[in-house]
Amino acid sequence: MGMAKLDLGEMSPLKTLLLILMIVVIVGTAGLLFDRLLIREGASRLDLMIASNVLTGCVAGILLLQIIRRERERRALIRERLQIVSEMNHHIRNALQVISFFVSQEQDQHTVEMVRTSVDRIQWALKEVLPGTQEIPRETWPAPSKNVH
Repeated sequence: MGMAKLDLGEMSPLKTLLLILMIVVIVGTAGLLFDRLLIREGASRLDLMIASNVLTGCVAGILLLQIIRRERERRALIRERLQIVSEMNHHIRNALQVISFFVSQEQDQHTVEMVRTSVDRIQWALKEVLPGTQEIPRETWPAPSKNVH
């Protein structure tokens, strides 16, 4: 399982369990290897226990830091993408205001209604893509010209 593509929020329960088991195996194996190494070196029981636990803790800490670092990178990428979407949303809404203004100057009521319906659909899509953004309230749209033929 490559750490570069690790996305904890999108992992299935089975993959999450496998990741946990993999970490347990890595940390447990590291602990056993450290124990064997220290026994060969002739360390006392207390020294063996302290050194092995510290070294095993270091391995677990390094794994945890890698996971945290990857998660921070993922969140930064998401924030960057949301910023881009927010900027696009802003530019589209500005363009919609101009369209709404000029369509209100149109004499043909059918054209005015078609454009307003399209603007409503675009605003709905923007609201769904980026919830929490402001809509252009219909009340602020200029009223259509009274000279309808």
